[in-house]
Amino acid sequence: MRHMLQPPSRRGAVGSACEDGAGSHAQRLPSLTGLRFVAAAGVVYTHSFLLMNPHADEELRPEVWVGASAVSLFFILSGYVLTYSARATDTTRAFLRRRVAKIFPNHVVTWCVVVTALLITSTAATTSATGVAAHLSNLVLVNTWIPGERFVLAGNPPSWSLAAEMFFYLLFPLLLPLINRLSRRGLLIGAGTAIALTWTWPLICALIVGPDGTVFFSFWSVYLLPLARLPEFALGMMTARIALTGIRLPRIGAVPAGLSVIGVIVFGSRYLPQTCTYAAATVLPIVLLVHATAELDRQGKPSLLRTSPAVFLGEISYAMYLVHGMMLALVVMPLRDREWHPVAIFPLALPLVVLAAWSLYRGVESPCMRRFSRTRARTA
Repeated sequence: MRHMLQPPSRRGAVGSACEDGAGSHAQRLPSLTGLRFVAAAGVVYTHSFLLMNPHADEELRPEVWVGASAVSLFFILSGYVLTYSARATDTTRAFLRRRVAKIFPNHVVTWCVVVTALLITSTAATTSATGVAAHLSNLVLVNTWIPGERFVLAGNPPSWSLAAEMFFYLLFPLLLPLINRLSRRGLLIGAGTAIALTWTWPLICALIVGPDGTVFFSFWSVYLLPLARLPEFALGMMTARIALTGIRLPRIGAVPAGLSVIGVIVFGSRYLPQTCTYAAATVLPIVLLVHATAELDRQGKPSLLRTSPAVFLGEISYAMYLVHGMMLALVVMPLRDREWHPVAIFPLALPLVVLAAWSLYRGVESPCMRRFSRTRARTA
């Protein structure tokens, strides 16, 4: 299998922020690991809010869009980290093996738990031919390519985003050489184009395809369809190359960038079309947040996201993302039906989410990464 194209000469060390530790030869970016926990926490926050307020998604309050922005943060982070930690000696086969070892074990385990629970309850949505096909499509991470309400959130619902991630991973060996060839000016133009593309289809859907912003096709094609999310991943890749080539961007600290994300969520939920609040509205402040957070490590500045608790939570963030839905449903819904107050529910529920995530990380994710992601020594 061919090597991925060696990147041009660049200022600063290549980082090893990658989740699987692929870039073992260079500067690490632990603050980005901590930032992954922030993204996971955003998703948990939104789903917790929706469980306590089942009709909040109809009101489109800012709390609903925190989770959507957190998913966008995951996609941009993924592109940034994989590009920053890319090795000139890596092969496409080795890269894809590491990504599959990272993604699929946790996914398969949580999929089995959720689908088994649905089979026990004997719901028609699970046992019908369409239901079986939908859940199987989620198992192999192709369900969000199918514009059907039964399919897009089948299996373990949060895992819909993994279909997009796998699509990105398949394209990464092709995109990396192209982005590596871009000049400094080309990187800036490319990043601007990616931001523009993130806005283009949501605006078309809002103004032409579905003016009310509520039709399923707009939701699927803007938020769930992997191809629609590709500009965010590519933007993360180009932002990493911008950092590595020494292009100076306006100095915006991580805290101001984070506050701008929150401000845009509040503003966008009130004044922008629904399709633009899935990702377009926050894409610029989020990429600035990723860049500013990475610069804290690159420049050796203090960072709360680099502390041991933040890094630990970042390491288990993928497991947390996959288990939080089922754990919240098991704990929050019964207590909510008994009219418990959220102040009493969540101090009980959230530690259980963290415990379940840690158990999945230690029992499944970490052993599988050690077993399957290492390059095997060639035999004589």
